[in-house]
Amino acid sequence: MSTNFKTCLFGGFDREDVISFIEKTSRESRERIESLEKENESLLQSNQSMESELRLMREEFMENAEQAQQAAALVAQVEELSQQLQQLQDEAEALRIQANEYRALKDHIADIEISAHRRTEEFRAAAIAQLRQTISQQYDWCQQAARQYVELSEQFSQKLFAAQQMIASPDMSGFERMEQDLQQINEALDRPIEA
Repeated sequence: MSTNFKTCLFGGFDREDVISFIEKTSRESRERIESLEKENESLLQSNQSMESELRLMREEFMENAEQAQQAAALVAQVEELSQQLQQLQDEAEALRIQANEYRALKDHIADIEISAHRRTEEFRAAAIAQLRQTISQQYDWCQQAARQYVELSEQFSQKLFAAQQMIASPDMSGFERMEQDLQQINEALDRPIEA
């Protein structure tokens, strides 16, 4: 800072100029110091704020580092779970295929059972119809056989009666004729043969 002081008659500088210069310089210095103090205070506050932010950032960094480790662990867990999920999906798909095969087999067996039941019912109905027809035929046969038995019994009874009648009064004429014939033969044997 350069300044031009007025010189005095007796040599030296003008006192008022020097005082004015000193006051002005002092005022400017004070203002400059106040400004610097304000700036320093502002810088201190800014520094404190930055230190606070830095501390928070360090804490956040540490938290983030921990979270990063946790995230890495979670990523590894997710990968492991993804593999397990894939295995479970593969197993589920295999079981789904088996279930579909079982369902198809079950449906087929159900169809067979229904068909067998239907055939059994048809066979049963046919057997019952055949049995009813046989019963009807046997019933007709029984009635016919009973009628024939009655007729035969009556015929046998008549013949038996005729036989009893015959036995009660036998016809001996045939024996008598035979005896006569035998006697004639005997007599003929006793006669001499004529030549």
